[in-house]
Amino acid sequence: MEVYRISKCAYITDMNGTGARLYGGRWNSPGHAIVYTAGSRALSALEVLVHIPLKNIVLDFCIATIHIPDDIHIKTMLRKELPSGWQSLAPFPALQQVGDEWITSAAQAVLKIPSVVIAEEFNYLINPLHPDAARIVITHSQPFYFDQRLQDRGGKLKNPERPKD
Repeated sequence: MEVYRISKCAYITDMNGTGARLYGGRWNSPGHAIVYTAGSRALSALEVLVHIPLKNIVLDFCIATIHIPDDIHIKTMLRKELPSGWQSLAPFPALQQVGDEWITSAAQAVLKIPSVVIAEEFNYLINPLHPDAARIVITHSQPFYFDQRLQDRGGKLKNPERPKD
């Protein structure tokens, strides 16, 4: 299976979940490392865009294609299993608790969860402390350019012209 991650290029190869460990996220509290990935390139881009105002998107993003071997067990959480209000825009400690408990249990290397952005699509959380995580590898990375037509009411993306193919 292939999953995708967009981040600043300086951190694109970090499969240790450092940023999530330092700052926390929807599915983890600070101190718990997780690598956040998405099931498609498009969902990965949307997951970035909901957290960063378009006017602050600058060149310096990369996308990584990450291979999860087929024999690695993936735990799936369905929407009906999630606490009420799981799609809240505010920090949601109940989801952080779910993620923290999953990380601590180390029962699986990957947790498949619905995306808040598009609930019918999925994000894949990787527990870098699980023994199988060493088998989950980046197969390709490259610069990622957000399309200039994406605008934030008066603010434009700060990408230079996209290279010609």
